[in-house]
Amino acid sequence: MTEPSDTSDERPKEGTAPGGMCWRTKAILGASVAVVVAVLAAVVISVTSNTPSAGSSATTIAPVPTTLPALTEAPPPPTSTPQAPGTLLASGIHESDPFLLEADGHYWLYSSGSLFPTVNVPVSATTDFSTFSPVRDALPTLPAWAASGFTWAPDVHRFQGHYVLYFTDLLQNVSPPTECIGIATGPTPAGPFHASAQPFICQKSLGGSIDPRVFVDHDGQAWMLWKSDQNIGGATTPTQMWSQQLSANGETLNGPLHLLLSPDEPWQGTIVEAPDLRQVNGAYWLLYSGNWFNQTGYGVGIATCAGPAGPCHDTSAQPLIGSNEQGSGPGEASWFTNGSATWLLYTPTLATTTAGPRPVAITRVGFHAGSAYLAAGGPPPPP
Repeated sequence: MTEPSDTSDERPKEGTAPGGMCWRTKAILGASVAVVVAVLAAVVISVTSNTPSAGSSATTIAPVPTTLPALTEAPPPPTSTPQAPGTLLASGIHESDPFLLEADGHYWLYSSGSLFPTVNVPVSATTDFSTFSPVRDALPTLPAWAASGFTWAPDVHRFQGHYVLYFTDLLQNVSPPTECIGIATGPTPAGPFHASAQPFICQKSLGGSIDPRVFVDHDGQAWMLWKSDQNIGGATTPTQMWSQQLSANGETLNGPLHLLLSPDEPWQGTIVEAPDLRQVNGAYWLLYSGNWFNQTGYGVGIATCAGPAGPCHDTSAQPLIGSNEQGSGPGEASWFTNGSATWLLYTPTLATTTAGPRPVAITRVGFHAGSAYLAAGGPPPPP
């Protein structure tokens, strides 16, 4: 099924980052070879729906509620170590773009893929954040359009009787190198997921599309958020972050496309990317990363939004997390909530050609008086 036509989003993943090397190559080498994820008339999105693969509904899964309670949180105390806010996770996953899902009595940690050995979508399970299951590949087979070794920024969400995985990958045999968002379905959080034959979102006119994230509003409506990759090839064209409603099964986009945010603060440079949204205490909080992923100015920002369709505005002229004692250039963050508190997962160090593995870090976040702050407390309690 095809919706509005051209799909393109995403950051400088395969574009050339400052320094002359393509950003993806730097990420691979720098992460110990870790490659581990308002309608504008000129911007239309091509959407290909997925047919759930055979066996994808073999596991009985409880139905998703049609309405969800609005999350209310008491402000936790601020962290006493703002220059070292994150708890590093000994997960066996040392790649970027971490994402956490709670399901089936476990926490499931996903990240961008790795090359040695090749794992497209690493996933590992835990109940206490101290002991993790062995890493496995949630997406063992890539679709024909996707290049091997360039899979990152996974997001997994439960829809109706199955799970849906969204991911970013490099298009095969396309010049200039362009990345787009794929979609796959599976019976369990660990997969195996089976990908659609065509990209899900691919805004080629905007340089591509990357960094998919799902947000479910309190009325049960699911939204897709992502970034258009105008900085492809090292371009200085400002990037954009978008949202659009998802169908009940999470496999098609519905309704108009909405612009959420473009760079508007000096620290961001010309790049905002990796959007993620949560509603807490009656406000919509947009999490994102800004600047080049391989520069010390890379950081994690926060904006508030009028709703899932935006518009969004920064809460501060400075990033929530910038270079600190735990590393330079932290970013590629995502939200996690257990219904009573909110955490932020992120990569605490930038991608370089010489750095070792990039660990996953997690920190609690508090919200008060229209702003977000780094809070005390470690990872979530056992599910």
